[in-house]
Amino acid sequence: MRTLTAYTLDQIDHLVQPAEFQDSTLKSPALSIFTDFRSSNPMLLDENTPALEAEEMMRHEHSQLKLVVDAAREMVGVLSSDQFSSQNLMRLVNKDVKAKDLTVKDVMHARAEVMGLSYQQLQHCTVGDVLNTLQKAGEPYAVVIDHENHQIRGIISARDITARLHIAPVQIEKAPTLLNMLDLASA
Repeated sequence: MRTLTAYTLDQIDHLVQPAEFQDSTLKSPALSIFTDFRSSNPMLLDENTPALEAEEMMRHEHSQLKLVVDAAREMVGVLSSDQFSSQNLMRLVNKDVKAKDLTVKDVMHARAEVMGLSYQQLQHCTVGDVLNTLQKAGEPYAVVIDHENHQIRGIISARDITARLHIAPVQIEKAPTLLNMLDLASA
């Protein structure tokens, strides 16, 4: 066995992040840009965490997305920083429910509402295919599902893709559903 030489950090040594590299394009393999939970731990939040605490935590960590887990550490939803908009929180708050009483479970997108993309399909797609799919679906992110092993394998987001490719953020607009329109009409 060899002993490696140890070094001290110089002031000019810079902490790099994936978004700084221009090694991906819209024609790159889709697997090159998704967060793979086989090699990267998922960012998790407990469903019972107070929502305001989670918002502060995500802001402090510069995190845009977290998977929400239950006591058994199974995914029950996804929380994005966008869900802390004043519009969204006001929709949830009423005379009986105060903002300080909301939990992550109250503001997250439930598992059944989260879009999934097949890992097996991503093996044959490009980054552009994924971005186009997210845009057409009106979804800012999707979890990646390995159907062969029945695993939630990772997550992929339009925001991360555009940052990594150094292109302008894409406009993701959810197509209104009848339930959304009824919610807006009653507000």
